[in-house]
Amino acid sequence: MSDFINKIVMIALIFIMLVLSPLLISYKIDDAVAKRTILNEVSQFIDKVKHTAIVTEEDLNKLYIACNASGLSVDVKVKRLVRADINKDGKIETVHYAVDDLDGLEDINYGDVIKVTVTEIGISTSRRLMYNILRIDEGKFEFSLAGTVG
Repeated sequence: MSDFINKIVMIALIFIMLVLSPLLISYKIDDAVAKRTILNEVSQFIDKVKHTAIVTEEDLNKLYIACNASGLSVDVKVKRLVRADINKDGKIETVHYAVDDLDGLEDINYGDVIKVTVTEIGISTSRRLMYNILRIDEGKFEFSLAGTVG
């Protein structure tokens, strides 16, 4: 009887080592490449806006498409933070106020900040598989990058 149980355990281990492990590694590699691609696209967008001080609707559409074409479903929000100098007790402080989301052709003033926030929508295949096999959840993929125009 114990020989039969050992054979079943051996078959289960072989299946895990030869099928599930390489599949999980492949999914995680694709996931990491997608995250790196999104980070690169957002960084290039911020650099372009920093140097040209103009955001067009075409630029925003290209950013949205490039981020979602990587393989992950993400929500991308672009905000403009307007610079304001406030006189407080004889000291001048620089404060940035959030303006509504960018929606088209806008000229951006010197010293304004462009902030891009990316948040994953839903659960990716690699996250679901990793949780089902190892019971490890790495959480949502989200980050924010900002750059000052000027």
